Amino acid sequence: MKKILITLLFLFLYSVGSIAKPLDLTKEEKRFIKDNPVVSIGMMPDFTPFSYYIEGELVGFEHDLLTLISQKTGLKFEKHIDKWTTIYNSFKNKEIDMISSISYKKYREPFTIFTSPYYNIPIMIFVKDDFGEYNGLKSLTGKKVGVLKDVFYIKELEELGSMNLIFYDSYDDLTKDLVFGKIDALMQNLPNINHLIKKNLYNNIKLASELVLPNTNREDLRFGIQPEKSLLISILQKSLISISKREMEELSDKWIGSIKEYPGGHIDLDDTEKAYINTHTIKYCINPSGLPFEGLNEDGEHVGMSSDYYRLFEQMLSAKFELVKTNTWSQSVEYIQHKKCDMLALGMETEERKKYLNFTSHYLDVPLVVATRVDVPFINQILDLEGEKIGIIRGDVFVKILRTKYPSLKIVEVDDIYDGLDQVKNGQLFAYIDTLASIGYEFQSKYFGELKIAGKISENLKLSIAVRKDDETLLGILQKVVNNITNERHRKIFTKWIPIKYEQDVNYKIVWQIVLAIVVFLALMIYWNRKIAKANTLLKQAQKDIEEKNKELNRLALTDNLTTLFNRRKLEELIQAEIDKGYHVDNSFCLSILDIDHFKEVNDKYGHQRGDSVLVEIARVLKDSLRITDYVGRYGGEEFIIIFPESSIADVKLIIEGVRLKIAQYDFEGVEQKTASFGLTAFKAGDTIETVVKRADNALYEAKESGRNRVVVN
Repeated sequence: MKKILITLLFLFLYSVGSIAKPLDLTKEEKRFIKDNPVVSIGMMPDFTPFSYYIEGELVGFEHDLLTLISQKTGLKFEKHIDKWTTIYNSFKNKEIDMISSISYKKYREPFTIFTSPYYNIPIMIFVKDDFGEYNGLKSLTGKKVGVLKDVFYIKELEELGSMNLIFYDSYDDLTKDLVFGKIDALMQNLPNINHLIKKNLYNNIKLASELVLPNTNREDLRFGIQPEKSLLISILQKSLISISKREMEELSDKWIGSIKEYPGGHIDLDDTEKAYINTHTIKYCINPSGLPFEGLNEDGEHVGMSSDYYRLFEQMLSAKFELVKTNTWSQSVEYIQHKKCDMLALGMETEERKKYLNFTSHYLDVPLVVATRVDVPFINQILDLEGEKIGIIRGDVFVKILRTKYPSLKIVEVDDIYDGLDQVKNGQLFAYIDTLASIGYEFQSKYFGELKIAGKISENLKLSIAVRKDDETLLGILQKVVNNITNERHRKIFTKWIPIKYEQDVNYKIVWQIVLAIVVFLALMIYWNRKIAKANTLLKQAQKDIEEKNKELNRLALTDNLTTLFNRRKLEELIQAEIDKGYHVDNSFCLSILDIDHFKEVNDKYGHQRGDSVLVEIARVLKDSLRITDYVGRYGGEEFIIIFPESSIADVKLIIEGVRLKIAQYDFEGVEQKTASFGLTAFKAGDTIETVVKRADNALYEAKESGRNRVVVN
């Protein structure tokens, strides 16, 4: 009887916890709903899987989403179903209150207020299977390319001017014309074309590439509302924010299936954080002339890496971000000090800035490089620049850092990157130091054949999100965002804006020495007989084989054969190196041991081969979730060790919590959900490898004893 009562109590509490909380609507918003219970909205009939017909019934992700909003607000939606061009024009002419499936573009702002995105989907380029090799948009030069009329990226395509654009009223007609060879390529979102291919059994078209334009990455689906209906946008935005993670996942699983909104999903916020997002428009400032990191284009639109990050923040939080424009970076810093904006997406933490800003853990680590004239030899280290005039932008944080660490350098402050590079070009400066991103961006269009990247210095630009000192809630929210951005997403954003590679330049002096040596060697070879030449060839091949075997043996000696992570021997070397840093430079690091919960049951139930697959998948999650500076390896069995150099215990605990959640939510192939327990400790003076590992192991034991699937700090 006791067990039955406990079960009933659990079910009751669970059902209560699952009920969505009522919206916190203002009196004005409630009055609007009472006076305007029915809202007209334009939707498409062929936008699979968001809004389309199945056997005469209109269904899809957006229709279920509107049902949820109706349940939360009491609003009813009068649906106007037609092709995109028709509903888009109806909305522009104020014949309907709302439109679905609209993407943000600045030119739409005069007649649209946008909600935050409810879904982001990739835009794909498809061609016929006999198209030939596809090598980017240049492959479409002069080709007939089909697109939907009034699609949000049409202006960018027209500005390219290289394609013969053909406009269509429906996705069905667009796809059909590619199948029958009336056009050479088409552009549309991935879920929709996948549905049409399966529905019509098309087998002669293929995926060429994802469409990426300077100001367009993915199709951000939003609701658009008439500008004069400010209360309606407020109600809808609150409704979208109130939709739980589980509700959104159920919609996504039902209609989109394996296509995920974001690798990592929504961010779990507590009640205070949700209330903050619900009631705040987050204002941010940027460096208006700091490309490729961030800047304003000719139309005054925010572009650069940080623009992609803000779109990502908006998607992950279902929050509204608003740019506060400034004329200079100094003005942006001044604005955040006077509370005219709340945050900066890209800021480097310094002692001076910590007086008025808080910082998340850093999420971008950008190398500093040296630009010189092409005739300068390769720079191996910064001390190679001793005695030479080196340019750095005036006021840059690295001016003080480099002057303190390297007093022998002759640092000259310049106005901006153009001033610095021009002075190097004209011989007034020997070299100019800046980030790889900034110099690489300028080298794409200028200084070709005149300047080069001659080397890298040891310092890096470590960028975090900077938040006003008085806004702890926003800091906590954004730290959760940082913890959930994958390395893959960072790489995509970085390579989108910096499509060139950093390479060590050629030292021509050494090249000529090598060439001369080869010439002499060849001259001597004339006097050798064939037998000796053959013997030397065999000897060289043998030496090469030995070197390759030694490399392979060295790799095998340091890595785990199954997971390809570091093995126990290499991990102990890395721990000792961190301990040595701690003794000599007062450095600190953290160490965590994780153990897969109930792993033995996997081997017993499914066999060791399936168990090995779980270990490989855990290794993949760890590599994708950790920072570039962290080390991870397999310590033995189902135990892994993670080393976090130069990190505080508070920052690392947040990172590990993110890793723990990703493992718990990961869909392991062929087995049920798995979890992991973590023991965490920080370096202490006097620690050895044994003591720091033992302390983390004790914390791991406590984590497993207290219920598993948790992080314990010792």
